[in-house]
Amino acid sequence: MLRFAAVCSLLTIALSFDFGGTDEAEYETILREKGYPEEDIQQFLQEHRDARAGVAADGDFVPWHVARGYRECMDFRRRRCGHNGRNVCNHCFRPRLRSIICDEYDCPPTTENDVVACGFEARNVPSGKWAVTVVDRISKIGYSDAYWRLFRYINKGNDQGARLAASVYMVRLMTMDGNTAKSVKMAFYIPSAFQASPPTPNNDAVTVETWDDATTYSRAFGSDRTDDHDYINRQFKILEAALAKENITPKPNLRMTFVDIVPGCTMQRNEVTLFAQ
Repeated sequence: MLRFAAVCSLLTIALSFDFGGTDEAEYETILREKGYPEEDIQQFLQEHRDARAGVAADGDFVPWHVARGYRECMDFRRRRCGHNGRNVCNHCFRPRLRSIICDEYDCPPTTENDVVACGFEARNVPSGKWAVTVVDRISKIGYSDAYWRLFRYINKGNDQGARLAASVYMVRLMTMDGNTAKSVKMAFYIPSAFQASPPTPNNDAVTVETWDDATTYSRAFGSDRTDDHDYINRQFKILEAALAKENITPKPNLRMTFVDIVPGCTMQRNEVTLFAQ
């Protein structure tokens, strides 16, 4: 089963889409409705089974600051975790290691950044090629349609008839007006084997774009927060506060969120990201 890791903003949500869910029969039905040949369907279903069989019940223990990629600011620790009542910290909320995710997905390469501070991780992301499609925000199935356009491109829906990868690092791109998305794109980083000469998509609604070098500032958290928009917006506000401590003003109206959701304690990673001016 092809899994996607996704990003949110004008570089934003790296999130792991799995539209087949845990129900193999449902996944097979969708693939047949999409008209995939029998050979491909059987390959996707076997990957679906392998992915489910390989899920760990719990990740190896690592300290929180290692899991996040930075040390949390004391102010934000108190805000996130209480010592009485329902807000007690749980190790299951510790994010999955990014290095493990990038072993599974062909993540965009990053280089070290001189900014080291509490509350966020700074990364330099070199220029690279991404496959992009526009999300119809009015349609109830706009995100699903966008996903399947990219799925088709990755799986032989291109002029080379090539399958680019079994797993790719996918992103949702959003330009913002306050907390509201003005426009949304879904995209994935084209795997390194195809970066130099990406195949041309068969569908005109999918394009290949070269994104410029970028410096990003990210916060990470665990558990499945995919639909918890209030929590995600709160994490963006905390990220802005952490940047303000360092006198950093990010680009306005651009956000990024990464989500990788795998069943099991400590098997999820979410990231909210802002971009340097």
